[in-house]
Amino acid sequence: MKPERYVGPDGAFEVALPSGWSAESDEEEGGLLISAEGGDGLLHLMPFERGKGEVVDPAEELYAFLEDQEIELEEDEVEDIELHGEAAAAICEYISEDGEEETYWLVGVATGPGQLLFASYSCPLGLEERERETVRAILKSIRFPSAAD
Repeated sequence: MKPERYVGPDGAFEVALPSGWSAESDEEEGGLLISAEGGDGLLHLMPFERGKGEVVDPAEELYAFLEDQEIELEEDEVEDIELHGEAAAAICEYISEDGEEETYWLVGVATGPGQLLFASYSCPLGLEERERETVRAILKSIRFPSAAD
């Protein structure tokens, strides 16, 4: 997996991409767009700067996002993930319907001192098995550079 470093106005992070996956800056919304060559879905990572040294609970931030989207999940449907250093993440999966079209979503929040990173991956329902584990591995590779980096 090759490291990809993102530094933007709202924060910085590093993520490891497997062979066949690429990243590009999202000029419209900010952050990084990640996809597999010929893949079915798109992973969007969006950093948000927090107060210096401020650490927030990623699960609380994820629940707040889900509540805003009117998505109800049980507590056991959110998975906590330890990341490098003082960072942690929380992720969940759900399905949304828009008319007759169903979409698979894997969303998460990663936090570290002074950093918050929102992640959302989506693809047509039924195609998620092809990329699910790779997307999870990418999310588990998230690192927030320290001031010394």
